[in-house]
Formats: sequence, structure tokens, C-alpha cells
Amino acid sequence: MTAPAWLGIGAQRSGTTWFTDLLCQHPSVGLGTNGKKEQHLLHKVGDGLESRAAYLDLFPTDGVARGEWTPQYLRHSSAPFAAKGLLAPDAPVLAILRDPVERFLSAMRLAATRAKSPWPYPVPITVQTFSGFYADQLAMWANAVGRERMVVMVYEEVRRDPQRAVDAVWRRLGRAPVPLVDVDRPSRSSSAASWEPPAGQVESLRVLYRPQLARLAEEWDLDLSSWTTLTR
Repeated sequence: MTAPAWLGIGAQRSGTTWFTDLLCQHPSVGLGTNGKKEQHLLHKVGDGLESRAAYLDLFPTDGVARGEWTPQYLRHSSAPFAAKGLLAPDAPVLAILRDPVERFLSAMRLAATRAKSPWPYPVPITVQTFSGFYADQLAMWANAVGRERMVVMVYEEVRRDPQRAVDAVWRRLGRAPVPLVDVDRPSRSSSAASWEPPAGQVESLRVLYRPQLARLAEEWDLDLSSWTTLTR
């Protein structure tokens, strides 16, 4: 049978492209056969818009632990149960979480970089605001795939010691760690535009996200002391 050996689900603008590149430095860890980091298919399978085979055929049993990392899956309510039925039995589900206010601002800079519609745009602001509700989204995923599958990392900690973080995932995949190279290579998904939030928006985000902070620390045993925008 074919199936992903690992799955990355989020969070958007939390170093997932960079981390996936590091993860795939292992000679027996890789992406689907089309070479894409993000497949954007799980939620479509869940919604009945794509076949299971269209997804599973990307991950043959060939000695390589193949997977993908689509950050939008974290907030997609149709993706978790689709994943439950498609993942290999022991496949870990990976998430990297960044300070949600900083993540929001980064996402809006990317939206500004790619903007093709008039400015301002309420839909991206609304979507990116919701994207910071990590505790709720992780609870949705844990309910579907099982808490024991979940590997939840803090972006700021991963940046400080990427070798340790990647080694932990490789061990979950049954792979002996190897030394990383080019750890500081610039990401392929960097933003080029600037974006300034409206007056008061950052303070509103702090109020929205602080309850998430407490839940993440309690439910996932995360050290979030580096998320300074929420602890000021």
C-alpha cells in the first residue's frame, strides 16, 4: 500500500518551507513523487473533490519516508479525518507554531507581496486572524488522528537548534540522524512587500490570542516564553 510516512500541517509563515528542506536532507526522507512540498489535496479528498488514489499514489513504498507539508491543513476542518484514513499507521503529524501576532504580520506581508485584488482586503485579514487559534486547531487534529501522533514544535526554539528538532523527527521515522548543512539558507517563500497593520489591530490580536497561549502551554507542554508580543 502507498501512504505518507509523515505529514506537516502548519502553521503558515512558521518556517515550514525551511524546516521541510532540512528534513529532506536525510537520504531516505523525501517528498511525494511530484517533488512538491505542499500538495493541497487532503482537504479536497475530505470534501470529495479528489480521489484517495490521486493522493496516495504520490507516496509509494520505495524505501523513502515520503511526506508533504501543507500549512493550510492546520485550519482546514475537512483535512484531519481525511488524514486519519490516508496516513501510514505510525506516521507523525508535524506542526511548527510561531508567535501568532508575528505570524499574522508575516502572512499579511506575503499577501501584500502576492496581491492581485484591491487593497485593503478583509478576507485575508479574517483568514489570517483565525490562523492564529492554534490550540483550537490542534485539538481538532488530535481528536481525529490521535494525540500520540502529534509532534508540535515552537518556531523560535526550532530556529535556535534546528539539528535537535530535525533529529527528533528523523528518529520518529526510524532514521538515524545525519548532520545538517546550509541551515541558514534563505527561505524560498520570503515576502518582498511591507505591510502596516491598522491602528489598534495588534492590540486586538494580543487579546484574542492570550487564551490560546495558556491552553498551548497546558495541553501541549510548550515553552512559549519566546512569544514576546503576547507577554508584554
